[in-house]
Amino acid sequence: MTVAPKKDRLSPPLMLAFRAAYDARDARKPIELRDQYGERVIAGRRSTGRFPISETLLRREVSHDVETLLNTIALESTLDLTGYACVRTSILNYGFPDIANRSIDEVTDEELSDALRMSLTTYEPRLDRKSIRVRRDTTVDPEQLKLRFFVQSDLKCEPLNVPVEFVADVDLDSGDIQINRL
Repeated sequence: MTVAPKKDRLSPPLMLAFRAAYDARDARKPIELRDQYGERVIAGRRSTGRFPISETLLRREVSHDVETLLNTIALESTLDLTGYACVRTSILNYGFPDIANRSIDEVTDEELSDALRMSLTTYEPRLDRKSIRVRRDTTVDPEQLKLRFFVQSDLKCEPLNVPVEFVADVDLDSGDIQINRL
């Protein structure tokens, strides 16, 4: 007999534990708990396991991390990494190519689309690599100096993968990328 998975409870990413501890700002607060015999008791914050989270919270965490990834300038933007294939895909090159110092004519839609896909497949392991699709939204007025891309993927979760779709707005003046609706 199999038990049907609860669709509203997902396995959290490991980084959620670190972010929750940072948000609580309690890592340096001493905890001296003793039982009735004077023996030290392990504090709850150190002994709790990973707790299931809601789909909404998981989407918010991934959205935050994707926006951070895409607004971090990759090392390859400042150094020529030709001949250093391992460095190009390592954490040393984490981020997105710098487009702020390039003119609008130098940046093509295909180049940005490929760079988005490459950054997500390389540095966001929670997204299923095979499912990442990036397409340009052509309804945005070119006068706004902004490009919009729709990104679809599956978020790898236990017990089920969660389909996600978000919008990446690329500001061609500043190079900033804003993530909406994850």
